[in-house]
Amino acid sequence: MLDNATSIACGYTDLCACWDDAAAEPCTWLMVDRETGLGVCSACPEALTRWQAGDLSVAVPADPNLGE
Repeated sequence: MLDNATSIACGYTDLCACWDDAAAEPCTWLMVDRETGLGVCSACPEALTRWQAGDLSVAVPADPNLGE
């Protein structure tokens, strides 16, 4: 089983998706690194620039118990 990952922009996780307005559906991963447990979701494409620059700090602290 894959480890749960968190979006660095919005706090989305594999267990708790946010809404992607552009796609009119729940978000998906644009980039995800299962080793670090971090990624960028499709609702936050502006975070790709930070990701590609190596800034993996999470902008929105996530509750690790959310969705349980």
